Amino acid sequence: MPSKFSPLLFLLAAAITCSSAAADEAKKADEPKPEPVLTLNGTFEAVQSSELAVKADELKSLVIKNVVSHGSKVRKGQVVASFETEPVDEKIEAGQYSLQLARISMEEDEAAYVAFKASQVLDKAAAERALKLAKQAFDNYQQVDRDRSVANAHFSLKSAEASLANAMEELKQLEQMYKEDELTEESEEIVLKRAQQAVESAEFRFEGTKVQTERTLEQSIPLQTIQQQEALTRAEMAHKSAMLSLKNAALRQEIDIRRKREKLQKQEQEFKDLQAERKQLVITAPHDGIAYHGPLTRGKLSDKPSSLESGSTVSDDQVLVTLVNPAKLQIRTELTETLLKQVSVGLNGTAVSNAVNGDPINVRVKTVDRIPYANNKFDCVIAVMKFSGDIVPGTSCSVTLPTNK
Repeated sequence: MPSKFSPLLFLLAAAITCSSAAADEAKKADEPKPEPVLTLNGTFEAVQSSELAVKADELKSLVIKNVVSHGSKVRKGQVVASFETEPVDEKIEAGQYSLQLARISMEEDEAAYVAFKASQVLDKAAAERALKLAKQAFDNYQQVDRDRSVANAHFSLKSAEASLANAMEELKQLEQMYKEDELTEESEEIVLKRAQQAVESAEFRFEGTKVQTERTLEQSIPLQTIQQQEALTRAEMAHKSAMLSLKNAALRQEIDIRRKREKLQKQEQEFKDLQAERKQLVITAPHDGIAYHGPLTRGKLSDKPSSLESGSTVSDDQVLVTLVNPAKLQIRTELTETLLKQVSVGLNGTAVSNAVNGDPINVRVKTVDRIPYANNKFDCVIAVMKFSGDIVPGTSCSVTLPTNK
């Protein structure tokens, strides 16, 4: 028989159900909401890594003799790569002979430079003497010779005049004697004739001396004065020119010998560099690690496999091997401008390797660049707190971080 209390029980059950649902809603409202997160793609990168290359400015190309295989584990000091040495050995031998000849030539140049400096001393002394002699000659002329020339001119005229007067006086006395008949007629004619000739000669010499004296005083001495002044001026100019020539010659020689010394020093340095490069033809590992052929870009290997092997030709400064130490890793990732606002240094998160199974790894944001390295791409480095397993540099991972919102 149906119970008459069924509706009442139904209402009571419904009330209990509503009350339970309300309690659940209230409980959910009190629970904290999960924080928003973002996921980034990253690459495991060795904290310690070294790009190994040959620095060979003197060698344009090198041939690999031996190189460790890609992915090899190497120890510190182990040979990573070696190169054929015959071409560089030939170049060293040729450079050695060339350097010996250059040193011999430099020795001769140095001796010539010493001789040049000694000759400069002699040439300067000669130029000084020439100027001194010119000044001395000018002073002698001005102080003594000019006055002596004037005095000689006057004295010559005076002497000629005296000779004429003496000759005339002698003729006069002879004529007087003839009148007094002191001599025979034949003797008178001879003596008188000679006296007359003496007077004529004295007159002629006097006239010539007079003309010569006038020319000496009015022409020769003024001309000699000008010539002496010009000679001194020319001597001073020659001295100045000689000093300038000697100075410039010394400068040219100094520049030339310095250039030759620098050239020899450069040649010696290039030879030393070549010898040092010869030693670099064996590359050893600076630390323990895994050898990856070629360079890594932001921790990633190139998409194209390396063809590096024995017999390969490589160039100066080409990265042959990147040695990465897997003992300590970090994660390299990139942010866009939008993500840049949500990530800051110090954020803690987790990372999961895409290549190796394992538990999530605790990570922390280490650096965030504010300057883009490419359009809308900002570098971000995430520190790996602790990890275990076989994770190697160059493999990818997924990083989960809370946002700053």
